[in-house]
Amino acid sequence: MKKEEPKKPVTKERILKTIGLAYRASLLTSGFDAIELALHAGAVALLLIATDGSVKQREKLRRIANEEETEVRDLASSEELGRAIGKDSRIAIAVLDEGMAKKLKQLIDTWKFETSADSAD
Repeated sequence: MKKEEPKKPVTKERILKTIGLAYRASLLTSGFDAIELALHAGAVALLLIATDGSVKQREKLRRIANEEETEVRDLASSEELGRAIGKDSRIAIAVLDEGMAKKLKQLIDTWKFETSADSAD
């Protein structure tokens, strides 16, 4: 019988590393204009928005994502998102691949759940 490996805890760092891998595999895009175009084209499977930065830009992207029925997750600071993909700060990242979007949603939701459960103790 195969021995089960213990599950690795989900951390923000693990999520950001996964985003970096997705970027290197060309499964996402960044930059306000590129994301806006991708959203209007219906090509975005998941929109990751920074927790800081321009409120006007974040609200505009969130509105377009809502119109296009694209799921949105708040994750990290714009500096952290940029660093994850080897760029300057990024207000948002658009995941274009359905499989990667599913994986990231699972990681983010688990991390947020575990983080909120820890703070409730």
